Amino acid sequence: MTPSSAPSGTPLDLSDITSFADFVRECERKKTATKGQLQWWLRYRAENGLTASGAIVERRANPRSKRPMLFVVRPKFIAWLAGEGVA
Repeated sequence: MTPSSAPSGTPLDLSDITSFADFVRECERKKTATKGQLQWWLRYRAENGLTASGAIVERRANPRSKRPMLFVVRPKFIAWLAGEGVA
């Protein structure tokens, strides 16, 4: 099995993955996107290609939990946002 890689072909590092809440704070601080924009994109992640691009990772802490924990893979999200990762 080969490790996942960022769009540029470089291997992903654990620091490339962050929780959605932390990513929202980071984007608002850097004025990249608003919380509302990010929530909208995330709400339609299956339709807009975010999930297919690998930019969003869903994990359930417990198989019975209703909602998954959401993580953002920064390099893949940036590629999706730039239009490179659109499925």
